[in-house]
Amino acid sequence: MQGQRVAKKEGGGKLPWLITGSVVGILAAAYLGLCAWAGGRQEILPNVSISGVNVSNMTVEQAQSAVETAVSQQGKDVTLALHYTTDQEFSEELNGADVQVDAAQSAQNAWQEGRGNFLTGGPQLLGHMLGMSSQVPAVIPEDDPALQDLMERMEQAVTATDDQGYTIEEDRLVMVKGAPVVTVDWEEARTQAEENLLAGYEQRFSGQTESSMQKVELTGQTSEVAEPDFEAIHRAVYTEPKDAALDLESMEITDHTVGVDFDVQALRSAYQAAKGGETFSIPLTLTQPKVTKEDLGGSLFRDVLGEATTTVTGTTARRANVKLAASRCNDTIVLPGEEFSYNKTAGGFSAKNGYLPAPIYVGGRSEDGIGGGVCQGSSTIYYAVLHSTLEIVERHDHRFAVTYMPAGMDATVYGDTLDFRFRNSTDYPIKVSVVTYTSGGSLKLTAKIYGTNIDGRYGDPTSTVYDVVNPTTVYQPDASVARGTLVLDREQNAYTGKKAHTYRTIREADGTVVEKQDMGTSSYSMRPHTYYYNPADGDPTTWVNGKPPAASTEPADPGTTTPTNPGATTPADPGTETPGGPGTTTPEDPGTTEPEDTGTTEPSGTEDPGPEQPEPSDSGLNFIDPNAVAA
Repeated sequence: MQGQRVAKKEGGGKLPWLITGSVVGILAAAYLGLCAWAGGRQEILPNVSISGVNVSNMTVEQAQSAVETAVSQQGKDVTLALHYTTDQEFSEELNGADVQVDAAQSAQNAWQEGRGNFLTGGPQLLGHMLGMSSQVPAVIPEDDPALQDLMERMEQAVTATDDQGYTIEEDRLVMVKGAPVVTVDWEEARTQAEENLLAGYEQRFSGQTESSMQKVELTGQTSEVAEPDFEAIHRAVYTEPKDAALDLESMEITDHTVGVDFDVQALRSAYQAAKGGETFSIPLTLTQPKVTKEDLGGSLFRDVLGEATTTVTGTTARRANVKLAASRCNDTIVLPGEEFSYNKTAGGFSAKNGYLPAPIYVGGRSEDGIGGGVCQGSSTIYYAVLHSTLEIVERHDHRFAVTYMPAGMDATVYGDTLDFRFRNSTDYPIKVSVVTYTSGGSLKLTAKIYGTNIDGRYGDPTSTVYDVVNPTTVYQPDASVARGTLVLDREQNAYTGKKAHTYRTIREADGTVVEKQDMGTSSYSMRPHTYYYNPADGDPTTWVNGKPPAASTEPADPGTTTPTNPGATTPADPGTETPGGPGTTTPEDPGTTEPEDTGTTEPSGTEDPGPEQPEPSDSGLNFIDPNAVAA
């Protein structure tokens, strides 16, 4: 009936809502229960694999063991290859069994699958139970040695583009030319290599294949290599040959050095002709030293190069000076190319250094001065050197001729002005031996030069004496002299003047002449006999028959002498030659008249000769050129 109103029953509209709420509550409880069940499970979700290893419903420990077993047993069937190709092909490989997979972390990661949130854990579990699957990658440590070694080997092969330097191998310089420079993103290459390796594991561990080859193609950019600095290489390689030598402090023989050199242009040409990465070489020039350590060790000071002996006379002070100078020169070592200086070795000639007053020449007179006699040492050494082939650098003759040495073979010294020097012109060290000793009641001085005589050559010194001037006689008035007498000056003894030209003949061991060296001219002054007379007798040159006017009336002094034709001598033949002879030589008086004691006429090289400077001989600074050869 239209428009009729039906009345509602009280409470009839709430039932559906109650039913719906109940269903929702039941479903919510079931969902929460499912999530709680999923969260409480100790096993990995169903249908979960670690790089192909099925670890469904396993505990973490079981999953770890499964991964370890798979890697050890099946990893060998997985190969990872890195490959790079430009104008050359480079390739390096890795076996999957060599990788140290972190199985424990891999299993833990698999257990975490689907457990990210409590409210999502249930659906994840339900989904995996209904067929949903998850593939968890195995964990490879960043510092895995095998994978790291693979990357380093590949990087070295591909980017070994810089020149690999050079090495010295015996008599050759060996060098590797760099290939064009290659730039590769090695971080990206490492990531790609790991991904491919895990893909290989998944294929093999899941049974898709019996073996898996994973190949990674690398890409990069190349640029040319700049040429090396060839001059810098030469500076680094070049070595001067160096002889073995004697260390004077340790007295040990130092090592020799072989000289090394090469042609810079030859190296540049060989480099330009080589291909990138190619090894090439060029010859080295090796120069052996003149003296090796082995040579020097067996030949050091084995030969006497020259020697000489003189007799030392004179006052006690003069003898002491000769001994002191000899001791300071004894056992002096002179290395090849170095010089021996008598003044530097035996000097300074001063009282504080132990030298005593003894006769020296001052202004042509003989007076006592510090160091008198030391010239006998320099002269004896010079005479020894003349018997060798050693180079004479500096030598000066005396003002007056000495009788302990042949004319022209003496060597005077004085302070820093006049010196005797010679150079060790051999390839081996030499030792200067100077000793004094008593023989036959006389004091002897012997100088020996020890060295290494490779060819047996020696020096044969000779001198030619000429322009001999016998001592004249002069008279000096002295009121203390008794009338009717003449008193000879016994301190200023007379000297015969002369000149001597010295030569040194270099001979082979068998005596064959090699060359004749002009050692220069020595000039020795004449010093007259000096007599003193009483002025009352008048000048003796006016005496009749050699007697003073009053001689008949005054008795003669028994301590004086009246000379008859004083100073008369027979001069030596100016053309005579005084040979020196090789070997040990004891020189004798060259034949000229020397009335003075040989020990008291020795000029000295001293630092303090007295108020006057000693005068050098007429020849001046007689520098000897040992290379000069007589015409």
